[in-house]
Amino acid sequence: MGSGETVLKRTWWSRWRRRGGVNLQRYLFDVYEHGLEIEREMQREEECNQLRRFSAPVDECKTHPPLLLLHGFPDGPLLWRPLLPYLLALPHRLIIPSLLGYHPTSTPSDPTAYNSKSMSDDLTELLTAESASTVIAIGHDWGCFMASRVYLWHPQRVVGLGLLNVAYMPPDLTTPFNLDQSNAIMEKMIGYPSWAYTEFFTAEDGAAVMEGNVARVWEAMHADRPQPEWMREISCAKGALRDFLMRGGDGDGDGKGAGNIELREYANDGSVYKEDFFRRMTDKEAAGIGPALCWYRAMTDNVYFETEKMLVKEALVLKVPTLFVACPGDAVCRPELIEGPKQAGLVPDLTVVEVNGCGHWGIIYEKAEETAGVIGRFLKERFGSKSPNGRPSSVLC
Repeated sequence: MGSGETVLKRTWWSRWRRRGGVNLQRYLFDVYEHGLEIEREMQREEECNQLRRFSAPVDECKTHPPLLLLHGFPDGPLLWRPLLPYLLALPHRLIIPSLLGYHPTSTPSDPTAYNSKSMSDDLTELLTAESASTVIAIGHDWGCFMASRVYLWHPQRVVGLGLLNVAYMPPDLTTPFNLDQSNAIMEKMIGYPSWAYTEFFTAEDGAAVMEGNVARVWEAMHADRPQPEWMREISCAKGALRDFLMRGGDGDGDGKGAGNIELREYANDGSVYKEDFFRRMTDKEAAGIGPALCWYRAMTDNVYFETEKMLVKEALVLKVPTLFVACPGDAVCRPELIEGPKQAGLVPDLTVVEVNGCGHWGIIYEKAEETAGVIGRFLKERFGSKSPNGRPSSVLC
């Protein structure tokens, strides 16, 4: 096993048990850090308020708040795998849920089920089941939205925030979301409509087109092309993503016509990330990508607006230490978008650090040590986090 390599695998299943409406399964995670095997038995509690997650044992790391790691689109909990060798060196439990819309968590097709209050309520109920009174919520992509919403709806449960790629997006309490207007604003601000792909994601046939061209979707996300230029070309021009997908597949879901794009190393054949993505896209039990797209539909259908307009203006301020890990190589989630909330006084305790030389997913898949180092230093400085032996982790500090 190579030094620093992480292996995250399901090594055995226990029998199913149903008790009090909660299904319990057992997983064993093998984590290799610097050639040393660290085995941690993690619990996966099924259907706790329709959420499924991985978590470290309850009796560990009692003196520090757990880290609640929230993935984004179209990833699952496996997104966090590259960071685990570093995060496990810290005295924080890890709670890593599959969010709503991502199998094996429930996958409703109604966008109203994805309102931020209900999802935040679900997550806090999960935290209670995990005996976690407070957490530091860390998200990537839509996970950043979710991390901030858990704070907005349940501020007493969140003592810190970490936002990877996506700046804080405060709710608009008075104006419904309008995609065309948002793209026009972005074009004026940064020179191109960074939300252009959302029109395709929320189209009636969007999910079917993506599921019919799975390999091409993977290529679009993880092509070994310069960033942010590639993401801007494929996602930030009207009709570009749909055109790319439909040029490359035959609509039968076998990826015919794909394979002409070189992939980044982490995304090639044999990658656990690729295998996980293809399984979730093609396995009937996993419900495909449609439910995950409901996060976008909840935005364009103003499910978020209708729910969040009941918040009061004063409640929109993030009054906890907040880390924003900006990625200049991300064409969609631009670093400068933190400036609006910052100037409005909505993130008074803000730390901003840039991770360069990568794109939207590369901040975790390609820059894991650097990104984990940023997180580790933030936790050490703001929460006194040290390695279990009482000394700061050399990897992180």
